[in-house]
Amino acid sequence: MKKLTFFLGCMAVLLITNACAFADKPDTRFLSGNWEIRSLNGEPTPDTSSRIRFDPNTHQYFAYFGCNHINGTYRDYRHTLRLSQPFGITKLCANIEDERTGTGTLGFVKSWRIINDTTGVRLQLLDKHRYVRLEARLIKNTAN
Repeated sequence: MKKLTFFLGCMAVLLITNACAFADKPDTRFLSGNWEIRSLNGEPTPDTSSRIRFDPNTHQYFAYFGCNHINGTYRDYRHTLRLSQPFGITKLCANIEDERTGTGTLGFVKSWRIINDTTGVRLQLLDKHRYVRLEARLIKNTAN
């Protein structure tokens, strides 16, 4: 009986440790999450508040490049990605060129990948030649 109790205790500790180790890692089979856009077309983003989010339940994406909050729909099949034209561009801003660059970049996107390495979790959106058009870092969910 003591051996069984010891064995079950060890298994519980192992399962809890394993669950904690993978709690912040996204499921790379699905395109989802909130991402801070770090670069567009190999250049750093001018606006550090640029974001993109993918909702796998509604197949909608939401983006912000410093001016308007835009959204659209997407189709994802085995990391091949089709984005609709973005909606929500309603106001002209001082940095409207940054937004045009961002929305224009989304038009070239054909696939995606998530990289999880020593620098963190990164989302890369790639064009048909596998060139990284957009790179973003995962934003950890925080309780408000």
